[in-house]
Order: sequence, then structure tokens, then C-alpha cells
Amino acid sequence: MMDAADADDAAGDPLPALSFRTMQVDDLEAVRSLHEEWFPVRYSTGFYDAAVRGKMVGTGEELFSLVAEADGTREMVGLVTCQLTNAETCGDVLFDPADAFVSEQCTRVVYVLTLGSGSRYRRRGLASELLKRCMERAAAEPGCGCVYLHVITYNAAAIRFYEANGFIRLREIQNYYRIDGVDYACYVYVRYLDRARVAGEKEDTSVLASMLAGASFF
Repeated sequence: MMDAADADDAAGDPLPALSFRTMQVDDLEAVRSLHEEWFPVRYSTGFYDAAVRGKMVGTGEELFSLVAEADGTREMVGLVTCQLTNAETCGDVLFDPADAFVSEQCTRVVYVLTLGSGSRYRRRGLASELLKRCMERAAAEPGCGCVYLHVITYNAAAIRFYEANGFIRLREIQNYYRIDGVDYACYVYVRYLDRARVAGEKEDTSVLASMLAGASFF
């Protein structure tokens, strides 16, 4: 899930000097506080306990996280959490043979769980930088074919953000989120890596193509 206030990551004031690192156990309370501030979904204590240890709650699968800190103050100003999981058991059909994807070469996928940034750092390119680093991590993972996520259907800003960053909408899932007793639908968005496509495919939503084209993330 992405914070709606952060999703329109349009160019604004340049970002100050930032440092990026993996979440640590000592970050637990800060990570919990920021998630509760940024997102309408309430995550369990187990989610946070596992996340700061690099694991997905319930499955123990590897969790990739990245924290952005302001140089000098060490204030946590942004973060992204992503799950590295099996393509066949992730719960979403992401590779359709009718669409000519080489599914046998894509045994793993990266699922973006949360992405957000502090209010003073929004609309300045931080969300794009965090997403770019997530895509680079996925491209470095052997057998990973795509990065995907769910977006609540009313979050138009997040939808624009992901589409501007090369993600395509696959489908809608009814009653995916339950927030304050109300059910909400979501869209499944995906961005395929080069290895997921048959050679000769004209459409290219891959991270490597964007990087080679000199895409700007600030």
C-alpha cells in the first residue's frame, strides 16, 4: 500500500542529502509509528516484529526493506518493504501464457507491501527513488520476473504514480481491503523485468529499459 499524499511524486524542491539502509531491529517503533501515520491499513505486531528482522510474518520468506534517512539528523523520512516470494504461490496470477511471458524463467516475484515518505519529503522524488531501488533489487534476484503490488481503487494519486513508473494494471479484486469495517476493492499492478518477456515483444515495461533510457527519478 502507498500513502495517497505521497503518491503524486512530482518534481518539487530537490531532495537533501539522504542515506539508504536496510531496516534494523532498533527501528521497530519508528517503523510502526510511520506506518500508522501513513497508511489506513493496520498491520499486526507480528508484521513489524518480522519485518525489522528481514522476514515476512507467517511465512518466514525474505523481506527486502529500505529506509531513507536524512543525513545529519538520521531522521527516518521514507521506507519501502518488499516480499521476495514464489511466483506460483504468491496468490496472484501474474504470468499468462496467452500474453507470451516466459513463465518458466520467472520462478520468483517481488511484492511491494508498503511505500511511503514523511510529509516534508513528499512530491520531491523520494518515492520514485525508493521504487527504483526496489526494481534494481528485483532485477538482481535470480529468477525474478516482475515487481507487483495492490492499490486501493480510490487512490488515484498512487495509480498515477505507478503507471508513470511503468506499471500496468492487470485486474481488479473485490473486497481486498477491510478498513474500519468497510470492504474496498483493489487493482493489481505489475512491472515485468526483461527476463519475463519473449524476445521480440514490442511493449517494454522493464526496469532495465527505463534505466538505459535515462529515466529521471527526482
